[in-house]
Amino acid sequence: MQIKWYHIAALCVLFFFGGYFHRKGDVNTVRVVETINDTITKVVTIDSIVYRDVEILIPQDVDTAAVIEDYFTSRSFDTIIHQNEVKIKFTGSLFENNLQDVRFSVQNTRPTQIVKEMKWGFYVGGVIGNGIAAPTIDAQYDKHMMGVGYNLIGGGLTFSYKYKLWEN
Repeated sequence: MQIKWYHIAALCVLFFFGGYFHRKGDVNTVRVVETINDTITKVVTIDSIVYRDVEILIPQDVDTAAVIEDYFTSRSFDTIIHQNEVKIKFTGSLFENNLQDVRFSVQNTRPTQIVKEMKWGFYVGGVIGNGIAAPTIDAQYDKHMMGVGYNLIGGGLTFSYKYKLWEN
């Protein structure tokens, strides 16, 4: 299965709205259940549903200034995905442990196809009807078709002209 542009657009829309609604509905309540030495056990509760138990080990030599400086540092990233004939580039930034913005660009790397419209065409056919049976030779140029034939039953030349109104 090839990835189409609308697959990528749908994923980006879902990614954007998922982050938007996650930030809007983020009502985390944290309860400290038990404290033993340097280990803190937390139960993370979101909307009164317990999701997981988390154990955090706090080392003795934590550099608080470095942690705070890292928290307030803006970091940017670039990611390139090259799948089949589509190249997607994501760029964004993180600040305060949150995704600040994401930009993406899509590049189609398929080879260009040049479609040529037929200018000239020659056809061999015939006309059969009441008192007429005529083989014909037709020539087409762009939307115009002209033909000439000879009536085998009644004798004489036949001429035809056609104009192409619509093509599928």
